[in-house]
Amino acid sequence: MSKALNIFGTLVTKVVNQNLCSYCGTCVASCPVNVLALTDEEKPTIRGVCALCQVCYYSCPRVELPVVDIEKAVFGRPRNPEEKTSGIVVGSYSARSTDQQILKICQDGGAATSIMKYALDRKLIDCAVVTKTSGEKAWRPFPIVATEFNQLLEASGTKYTLGGTMAAVGDATLGYPNGKIGMVGLPCQIEGLRRMQTSSMGNTKMAEKVVLTVGIFCSESYYYSKLVNEYLRGKHSLDPSQITRMGVKKNRFKVNVGEKVVLDVPVAEVDVYMREPCRKCVDYTSELADISVGGVGSPEGWNTVITRTKRGEEVFKSACEAGLFEWKPLSDVKPGMALVLKISEKKKTRDASAYIR
Repeated sequence: MSKALNIFGTLVTKVVNQNLCSYCGTCVASCPVNVLALTDEEKPTIRGVCALCQVCYYSCPRVELPVVDIEKAVFGRPRNPEEKTSGIVVGSYSARSTDQQILKICQDGGAATSIMKYALDRKLIDCAVVTKTSGEKAWRPFPIVATEFNQLLEASGTKYTLGGTMAAVGDATLGYPNGKIGMVGLPCQIEGLRRMQTSSMGNTKMAEKVVLTVGIFCSESYYYSKLVNEYLRGKHSLDPSQITRMGVKKNRFKVNVGEKVVLDVPVAEVDVYMREPCRKCVDYTSELADISVGGVGSPEGWNTVITRTKRGEEVFKSACEAGLFEWKPLSDVKPGMALVLKISEKKKTRDASAYIR
């Protein structure tokens, strides 16, 4: 008997229907015949005839994520015992953008936006895959392919629901077939890219065009319909179109309208709206990115920046030398890496069964 093919239907059965799908968009990006798409229900779907190629299945980071093999391919070595919690670290810094336009709208220190701006300006990349929120459906994230600074500004700031960012990598490769792509993503999205880059049956030709990744620290994400519609609009009578900022600091979930904080509750109150796959994710600091960025560990208004590859270190330090950042070693600030590791360790105690294996 011939062996059954692991096609998109298999992915739906084994990943999507089992509440393992992280909605990263990797399957959509990897499809060579472009028949997969994202839905408002935050799931991938098929809108055409499947080519039975199995590429989507073997690109999915929830089917398998061989971290050691990926680290050897991306970083040239696996993490050592001292890096068990942090992932591979080349350098660690506390940084803040010097661009007032970025500082005016960024979540913390504007590091991710500034790094991508530098990469675009210096022609290190031809475009950047980033995530912005919809004007029609307030706070609904969706990925875009940015080539200009104003587009990066539009995508600045944290989103607490998902937009399938990896899907736009496919759009970027179509628009820039010979180009170099940068990407800002969450840990699950970076995992999807690395899986696609290293899987023997993944769409490696497409994924290899992504030459610079900035990964965002992430504790969890929430279902859009539940957080925005059911909780903010329904329970608290807030108009999402008026909300200018959401944030989680010191275990508090805060919502702003303009400069005014209109909601300030324990983050545990919104736990019920967390995406189920997030309860199984064990990567807090985007350990497989070139550069990881978050607010934890640095003073208010600054970012913690962890460089993980030689390229990531070179890009960040060159951006600093070009005057795009104020910066200092992370060891010079409090609480510094100690808090980053504490939260990372806590996340690693989750039920890490989000993979078929």
